[in-house]
Amino acid sequence: MVAAGAPVGSSDHPSGVAAAELAASGFDITALLVGVAEGLRALHATSAAGCPFDAGPGALVDLARERIDLGLVGSVQFDPPYRRYSPSALLDLVERGRPADLDAADLTIVHGDAGFDRVWLDAGQVTGWTSVGRSGIGDPYRDLATMAVDLAQRVTPEALGPFIYAYGLDHPDVVRLDWHVLLDQLLR
Repeated sequence: MVAAGAPVGSSDHPSGVAAAELAASGFDITALLVGVAEGLRALHATSAAGCPFDAGPGALVDLARERIDLGLVGSVQFDPPYRRYSPSALLDLVERGRPADLDAADLTIVHGDAGFDRVWLDAGQVTGWTSVGRSGIGDPYRDLATMAVDLAQRVTPEALGPFIYAYGLDHPDVVRLDWHVLLDQLLR
């Protein structure tokens, strides 16, 4: 678990309520979007100094390839628009569309699998993150993409713009977002 951006012991449990529960309960969606976006931005601002885990695009593509080779990925797991592809064909699209490597300054601490059931809030503030097995140094767009998909499915696609804006991006790189959404199909 990561509490407010700082690692804590795996037996610790964040205080508050999962964002997924808040969204389902009729909680003020605007406050929820702002709280989650600010929490994600704070996580990405955490110092990456000394973090030994590679969660960058290259490592994620390698993980996707390994999962396919082990038979852990099937097209039935994909979101409907991607089910027409075999896992190998989708991996080919991922590899061909991979964005250029980022500068080290653009890499941050990432959750690696951010979603509404993995972020906890209390009084509108993020108190922690759970399921951090894919955390490490990576592209913050990874977290923005997985959170955006979860937000669109759990709340409404119309919340994506306000969420991205609350995170602090006036002009997000939609190609990077789309690429991470595509890659995520192979990492579920």
